Amino acid sequence: MIVDKNYKYKKELDLLQKTLKEAYKKCILNQHKDVKIKADKSLVTNIDVNTEKYIISCIKEQFPWDNFLTEETSSKTDLTNRTWIIDPIDGTSFFIRNALFYSIQVAFYDEGKTQLSVIYQPKLNNSMYVAVLGHGAYLNGKCLKRKCDIKLTSSFYCINSCPSRWTEKIRNINEKLYEYEKQCYVSPKQFKIDSSGVVYTLLANGTIDFLIEPARTKWDYMPGDLLVKEAGAKYYNFDNEDFERFYSFSPELDEYLGLTKKDK
Repeated sequence: MIVDKNYKYKKELDLLQKTLKEAYKKCILNQHKDVKIKADKSLVTNIDVNTEKYIISCIKEQFPWDNFLTEETSSKTDLTNRTWIIDPIDGTSFFIRNALFYSIQVAFYDEGKTQLSVIYQPKLNNSMYVAVLGHGAYLNGKCLKRKCDIKLTSSFYCINSCPSRWTEKIRNINEKLYEYEKQCYVSPKQFKIDSSGVVYTLLANGTIDFLIEPARTKWDYMPGDLLVKEAGAKYYNFDNEDFERFYSFSPELDEYLGLTKKDK
């Protein structure tokens, strides 16, 4: 059991885990994909939209007065108490190609904080990641708690965006890592996959050790943000910019990169 029966948001958590699995079976599995290009030049399918509508309908049955901030149908909603932040398919490009690397992810926000999140990856070993504020991070019910002890030379890192979206600090960090790699045969190794939900779970489960996530949309980063923090990651957010987030399990790498300003 992830939380006991007295947990304040247990009903919300149980509903969300059940709904995401049902959404995959009813809206995604074996459905025809109709692919379109949105105004921001990103890809979307009919399945993204249908999955989002299904999740919202299931939540509204139990919580009819709640708010929704979602990628496809309610992207302009203000973040207020009892808001569900929904990304029906994170990693749409992979989904279109029938690849493994996509997630259905939702965060629940109340009392000024992300209270819980669920990231479901049906194609990646049927993985259900759950994070509960103050109660930990879990993978299929098993607690995920990493130690911040990865050595610099054995670390794996990921910058989860294209270079055109990098801030000056991100560009400087990338250059430092590149120079270190040129000088040392044993050095941090880069991992790249363009899916926020997937890279956050890879950080939580120990596949990678350092993540830069410049995502600007809340449905991209809020579910995974809570997950990796509850898994024990150190978190750095420079200049309080929402699109400049650094998460780490490697103190040696942090020191080398000069990451000393911690935002609690």
